[in-house]
Amino acid sequence: MVQQTYAQTSYERLVARYKKAQGIIKKLKYLYHRLYINYLKLKQYHNKKLKRATITSKLLLEQAIKEKYPLILDHRRRILHVNEELLKELSMSRNEFASSFYIDIMFEKFLPRDCRELGEVAIPEFHMPFLLEGLLNQKLHPFVHLGISGKRVYNQNQKIFIYYLSIRDISAEIELLYYQKTDAVIESLSVANVELQKAKKNIEAQKIMLISLVCSLMEEHSRETASHLQRIQLITSYLTEEIQRLNLLKSAPYAIEQYLKDIAYTSVLHDIGKVGVPQELIAKKHPLETDEFEQIKHHTIAGAAYIKKIINLFQADPAYSQYIPFLEIPYSICLYHHERWDGSGYPKGLKGKQIPLPARIVAIADAYDAMRSDRPYNIPKSHREAVEEIVHSGGSQFDPVLVNVFCNIEKKLEELKY
Repeated sequence: MVQQTYAQTSYERLVARYKKAQGIIKKLKYLYHRLYINYLKLKQYHNKKLKRATITSKLLLEQAIKEKYPLILDHRRRILHVNEELLKELSMSRNEFASSFYIDIMFEKFLPRDCRELGEVAIPEFHMPFLLEGLLNQKLHPFVHLGISGKRVYNQNQKIFIYYLSIRDISAEIELLYYQKTDAVIESLSVANVELQKAKKNIEAQKIMLISLVCSLMEEHSRETASHLQRIQLITSYLTEEIQRLNLLKSAPYAIEQYLKDIAYTSVLHDIGKVGVPQELIAKKHPLETDEFEQIKHHTIAGAAYIKKIINLFQADPAYSQYIPFLEIPYSICLYHHERWDGSGYPKGLKGKQIPLPARIVAIADAYDAMRSDRPYNIPKSHREAVEEIVHSGGSQFDPVLVNVFCNIEKKLEELKY
């Protein structure tokens, strides 16, 4: 009985210890589970912190790159980054800059394009002027000048070439260089201009001297011709000055102002061919016979032939070829000053603007002076009668535009003495 009671007590103790051990194990499992959960939470926290730190470091690195390189492009000419301050300086939006020809110019002329070199390639500084369209009407030089340099790097992950470009404003340097060059050019031009003016004066003097010599020979042939030539030159100069004032002549073989002056200078040569006409025919008081009139008409061809000989002589020598456009003025005056606007004139029967301008101008001056002069075969007209006759003949005998020019200057002609 005693042994049975002891055995039962021992069993109960073992059961109690077992249950206690199970409780301890359960608590340990709970503590382990809590520790594991805390471990996972701590690991997750550290991973997030590490990721945040990595992202922050990457952003800081990218920001540093972007601050150093305000313009980043890839080899497909796409903009990966462009600084807002740069866009503001260029007065362009990102899209406008992306579609502008400036990027094409950079790739075509300055940026390395050899795809065989995968290492880092330095880009030496190059100069790019950007037009500021908003300042076109406000500044003499509406440009911003940028010095661009940097490097090209191959990105293994994306398989693209990336161009990191540094930019600095070199506008002040460029404009200073421009003004220095301009000053040098102006200084050299000033010296050249003095020499040019001297040369022009010498040429002018040679022209006048040559024309005066010819006129002196013509004066010996006919006293009436001498006074006629003086008036022709004056009337022609009035006409050419008015043509210039009205800006009617848009183009010429050389400078328009000088070309018009030369028409006035050489107008006195219009009847040079009459030197070969017998004096008795020129002074004849009765109407000319048909054959006599044909002789008179031939003075146009004869006068042009004299000038043509000089032109041919000058064409043979390159040193004098510059005078040929000048000599073509008296050539056309001599040959065509008796042509008529309606095509009924002589010697070629030219019509309208087929007649060279110098001849059309001199035709009006010659006709006015002929009507006003006291000649053997002509009863002189008054100034008003001569003006009315020229106005009436506009569109038939004379260029109607030049008749209007004549009407603008006709008051000056009242002062001429006949």
